[in-house]
Amino acid sequence: MNHTPTAHARAPEVILLPAERFFVRVVPLAPDAPAATQVELALEGFSPFPLAQLYYGWLCAPGRDRVLVFAAYRKKFSPEETAEWEQAAHVLPAFLALLGDHPTSPTIRLWTMDGILTAAALDGQGALPVAVLSRHTEEPAGAAQREALLAELRERTGLTSAAVREFAGAARWQRTAGRQGLQLEVSGRADTPGLATSFSKEELEMLDVRDRGFLVEHRKTQRRDQWLWRGFRFCLAGLAVMAAGEIALAAAGGWLKKLQDSMQEHTAEVRKIELAQALSTRIGELAQRRLRPFEMLALANQSRPASIQFERAATAGLDTLEIEARTGNAADVGQYEAALRAAPDVTAVELRDLRSREGMTSFGLTITFKAEALHPEGTK
Repeated sequence: MNHTPTAHARAPEVILLPAERFFVRVVPLAPDAPAATQVELALEGFSPFPLAQLYYGWLCAPGRDRVLVFAAYRKKFSPEETAEWEQAAHVLPAFLALLGDHPTSPTIRLWTMDGILTAAALDGQGALPVAVLSRHTEEPAGAAQREALLAELRERTGLTSAAVREFAGAARWQRTAGRQGLQLEVSGRADTPGLATSFSKEELEMLDVRDRGFLVEHRKTQRRDQWLWRGFRFCLAGLAVMAAGEIALAAAGGWLKKLQDSMQEHTAEVRKIELAQALSTRIGELAQRRLRPFEMLALANQSRPASIQFERAATAGLDTLEIEARTGNAADVGQYEAALRAAPDVTAVELRDLRSREGMTSFGLTITFKAEALHPEGTK
């Protein structure tokens, strides 16, 4: 297990930032819009600083109806602190360690660590806390300071009778799920058991507070390094196999040499057969899938009123025809559309760009035909 209490070690893999530097909000989330966009809009609404001056992240509720948004003013972190962020795998606010093991009744989790007192209030109904507060305290934090923070949190949330669980000491982390996920752990205080909070790879990408552009490049670099490492391991395995093969060849002598020569001769013949088969298959596919624009035009023309004139027709795929037309009788457009929709060989009709000017009506049609209408059984 690795231990990373704060961001003091040189180039650590996981950096946990002091919770008191962040302001935290829970905002509703619309399920039909990207969470990142909604988070940025929310921050622009309630943050006193522009988005470009914030380090921020978020965590969606399991039902994706709410999101926990947290942000910190960039100037709260010195260049010396942020210098080591570039090499870290994750940079996260420390209070995330209090979010695991969702309680079923109102609970306040109070955590004392390195002169910082952090409290998270959970209402027992959702996975996300309804509020998170953090304050600098004396070391060690006195009872009066703890009670003051609890009273402020109860007043903000209305959880006046919530039970209090206390934790103390540095947070610990360890990798999970094939080293893709992360688990944060804090120790309980007095009779309180410890707490473990796990995050998936996808959640960690949202929780990381570093610049979004940097994170995109950072993930690309990580993926590149992973592929290079896998390639290196593959090369090592290949070298081991080759070494074993050389030993086997040396032991087998002339018999293996003859077998190798025979395999090389047959390999050339197999490649020729595979190439011929691939060409034959490709030719067959091209023959079966060729366009039939005239057949489509003939089907579209069957139900066309005499007043409608086609000005342009073009295919848009194997079974779709796009037509631009005009007519002196606007009523014929609706009649033509209805006739096409009722045609047994048509699967879809889209009327577009309907315009009238100086007694002429122009419009466009996109007609999708049934495949069997264009390619009857037994024909190519």
